[in-house]
Amino acid sequence: MGVNYSTGQLLSLTAVLLLAFAASLGMAFNIDAIALAYDASNAAAGLVASTELFSIAVGVLVFAQFASRWPTNRIYLMGITLILLGNAASMFVPDLNSLLVLRIPTGLALGAVSATCMATAARSATPESTFGVINAAVGAMGVGIAYVLPRAIGWGEPMSAAAGGRFAFDELDGLYLVYVVCGIAAYFFVAGTPSVHHDANTPVAAKSAPALGGWIALLAIGFMFFGHGTLGIFLVRAARELGMSSETIGWVFMAGAVFGIIVPLAAGFIGSRTKPLLPLSVIVGLLLIACYVVATTGSVIAFSIAVPLFGSLPMAFLPIMLGVLSRYDPTGKLAGAHAAFVLTGGALAPFAGGYVRDLSENYAMNGYFACVCIAIAFIILLPIIRADDVASRHRSGSPLPTPSH
Repeated sequence: MGVNYSTGQLLSLTAVLLLAFAASLGMAFNIDAIALAYDASNAAAGLVASTELFSIAVGVLVFAQFASRWPTNRIYLMGITLILLGNAASMFVPDLNSLLVLRIPTGLALGAVSATCMATAARSATPESTFGVINAAVGAMGVGIAYVLPRAIGWGEPMSAAAGGRFAFDELDGLYLVYVVCGIAAYFFVAGTPSVHHDANTPVAAKSAPALGGWIALLAIGFMFFGHGTLGIFLVRAARELGMSSETIGWVFMAGAVFGIIVPLAAGFIGSRTKPLLPLSVIVGLLLIACYVVATTGSVIAFSIAVPLFGSLPMAFLPIMLGVLSRYDPTGKLAGAHAAFVLTGGALAPFAGGYVRDLSENYAMNGYFACVCIAIAFIILLPIIRADDVASRHRSGSPLPTPSH
């Protein structure tokens, strides 16, 4: 049986995750600021970002195996401390190579906090609703970051003046100052998080490692996000090829951000009250349609309608799918590790998507490639979804029976 978390515990858990993860959520701005601060190429700045993302993935994979054995609050406090120190030290490194090295332990700590938060969420009595709230909060955090970080890039000169000229701060340092403040704020929410710790003799802790089918499902989720990213990374450029202005593109992406808040909440609500196969099939079907329209349409109106759906539907897929994984593996290891596969798929997508784009005259080939990846991933996931569907036949808003595996 899952654990019934109070509203305060759920909000505290979400706050710890988002505040600790701020530097990762702002990665697109980090790349731009790194290029400005160090006069670096896009490739060099991207290498720093990719290194940090892969470090996060490693941290997630490692700590997902231990989140149910160690006191969660201890992991949060240690992880946030390392993240805070890493972000603060990043403001003072002299060159790009030093920054790259420093972001490795910071990324590992980010992975530890993320895996622990997700494993804890997986033990909720209603995991779909819990993950829905978390994913919706990620969307809301994205809106806030999009507002604050472009302004923080210009804080370097005022920060240098405030330091009396002892330090020469640049465009990147304003961003890391924001992340430091977020890290400090995260401390205040740790005490309110649910403390889930299993004694070695409890049935959940004594379970063996998740079955092979669970890890195959995680690979499929990563492959789905990989396919989605091969088109998603080029949405702005595709919009420009349609002749859309920067202002119009901004409004479309703002609509996408709003969808990113609403859609996961709706998916979590529906997923906690229905069997998973139907809503997941509908989400994937709509995602494939949106993917095709985004890549092939010549209509600005159709593109503007499809982009918010294309961007937000994967976040609607996750709460329900993670609920399936949470019942397949009650220890939370699979749900806790999912971020590693999503991050890895996202990190590989820009290179693969760029290669596919170079082979064609427009983004239609990217759309077809993305559709194939998404469809294959869903087919791989179908056995575990159908097994949970059968086990969920008596669902009525209460926790579902755990499917055998």
